[in-house]
Amino acid sequence: MDLIYNITGVNGDIKIDFTSDGVKDLEDAHGSIVFTFYNGKYVMTYHNKRKGWEFPKGKREKGETPLECALRETLEETGAILASIEPLGYYNVTSDSGVFKTAIYKAEVDRFETKPRWSETDLVKLFDILPDNLSFKDDVYKITLEYIRSIE
Repeated sequence: MDLIYNITGVNGDIKIDFTSDGVKDLEDAHGSIVFTFYNGKYVMTYHNKRKGWEFPKGKREKGETPLECALRETLEETGAILASIEPLGYYNVTSDSGVFKTAIYKAEVDRFETKPRWSETDLVKLFDILPDNLSFKDDVYKITLEYIRSIE
């Protein structure tokens, strides 16, 4: 199912692209976000600086692909070893400073290992529903989770 959403976010205008073309157009993404699931529950991590819960997300390192970024961020922030991962599309945030593109992935967790001590996130928790205190106040999480439910 191909869908595109345009919403207004806290940091700028957001375009979410869940199209087949969007899935093929990830190589220029600046970072990745991974909607992680374990036994049907959301795997989220608490970010101390942002004071909220979030899915694993981060910027690409030099020479890294969006998929490699997604795998690294998931391990670093949650300790999760993934059983599967698939691209869903991307979202762009357009602000005065330009356009920041983030690849969107859905993943199933196989198991958990110890997170690195230097991880920038604190707790890892499983949720049945999104918690109230999210780090990001736009609707990207809500829209992406609705999209995931619609394609399952």
